[in-house]
Amino acid sequence: MKGWDLFKTLVSETGFYKKKVLFFLIIVVVSLTFGFMWQQYRTVEASVDFTTPKSGYLSQVKMDIVINENAEVLINGKKTNNVLKFYENFDEVKILVFNSPGYFVQNFQATVTLPKAQSQSVRQIIYAVHGVGSNKASVIDSQTLFYEVSDISPQGVVTIVADLPKGMIKPSFWQKLMFQLGELPLKSWFYVSVALPLITIILMIIMIVKRRAAQIFSITTEQKNLPAKELPAVVGVLVDGAVGAREITATLIDLALRGFILIINKGNGEFNFGKLRADDIEKTTGLLPFEKALLSKIFLEPAYKSSLTDVEMRIGRHIFSRKIAQFYLGIYNFATGKGYFVRNPAKVHLVYKYLGIALLFVSLIGFAIGAITAADPKFGLLFWVGGMVAAFFVIKLSPFMPARSPLGTAELKKWLAFRKYLSSKKPLKGEDALLGKFEEYLPYAVVLGVEVDWAHKFLDDPFTTPPWYNSVERVVTLESFVGEFFPFIGYVAKNLARSHEPTVE
Repeated sequence: MKGWDLFKTLVSETGFYKKKVLFFLIIVVVSLTFGFMWQQYRTVEASVDFTTPKSGYLSQVKMDIVINENAEVLINGKKTNNVLKFYENFDEVKILVFNSPGYFVQNFQATVTLPKAQSQSVRQIIYAVHGVGSNKASVIDSQTLFYEVSDISPQGVVTIVADLPKGMIKPSFWQKLMFQLGELPLKSWFYVSVALPLITIILMIIMIVKRRAAQIFSITTEQKNLPAKELPAVVGVLVDGAVGAREITATLIDLALRGFILIINKGNGEFNFGKLRADDIEKTTGLLPFEKALLSKIFLEPAYKSSLTDVEMRIGRHIFSRKIAQFYLGIYNFATGKGYFVRNPAKVHLVYKYLGIALLFVSLIGFAIGAITAADPKFGLLFWVGGMVAAFFVIKLSPFMPARSPLGTAELKKWLAFRKYLSSKKPLKGEDALLGKFEEYLPYAVVLGVEVDWAHKFLDDPFTTPPWYNSVERVVTLESFVGEFFPFIGYVAKNLARSHEPTVE
């Protein structure tokens, strides 16, 4: 059991989540199913289908095969694909005639008309197994081959092959390309599999740097006061270009500071959220739509409290949470409406994420088809592995793609200067050391990633429990408050963030 707990911990810490795993597992299953169905299609197309006789017996079956110089193969006047294979020294025509037909065939005959007279000998092969009598292959004339098989059982398998000398047929451009790819050595495919994700990463980084060339700067000054009375979650999007667990944490703290919720420590690791307004969440004034969406995910109307177990149960009800997606979209729309971004970050994320998923989907299908149909050695599968790795990086780097507007860049500089103040090691003086200042700036410290540094400034000062936090345990220092509160609120926020729909990042 300890080993299983360790595995779950490693999976959690590396950013995996069971709902995301399920989402991509569905893609894998669909891809493999498509590959299997494609293989069945190829098999049927490359073989010959005869109508099953009612008597379960056929006295004779004849087949007329014509091979044209343009690599077209006609069987009884019908064009048939996937019967030609190209090798370095010869070209092969291989036709699966019977594959456990389910009836007895007394005699089978096939004539093969070549595109031109033989200048070199053509090798004829008959593969006949699982209950097949005699067989023979001969040459009628310089342009016609003959095959004959007798006494084919219902379980019999018969394949006829003609190995043609090079130059007798002229493959198309794509047929030549596939042959040349099939001849590449393992080393070449390995280089391709490494180069594909590497090129993808380089291109993505170039695009990110180009989009943010005017936004890469070094902040040397500190800003002591809030740059603007902005929502903490919007500040988080302005800095990171994406919504995540920190924006959820900061919003919950901000809602507590504004008097909408209460956080209660019941002891022994049990916490509750309390709703301080009697109104229905949707009817509560003073809340923005995305804040209502977040609270409605935590509280189930008409309840006024919600335990950690209740929140986990609500998260686990659905594979993905639409309300958390609404929270994400609401913040993105709000930040875009303020003019901080050239284009809505949610739409930019979605474009690149779909691009990555499409590349992953194509790579999985290509890998599945190649694993089933490609000739040995299957070195070409490394190409599809490289495609999967490239897709992974496209998906992972998509949150960094949004471009800030000139206004967003100017505001970002102010907030980074404010972050420098929050994280500085300088001791606070005078009124700055009051606890109220700690609470006021706490949600901003969270989205800016410096909440520990900010709390450290107040460790030596007198501490009073915030009015929005109740605890049955004795909380006499800021250190004990932080030790209780941060792990709880962070745990809730991470689980809520992980439940968002995959179409919103």
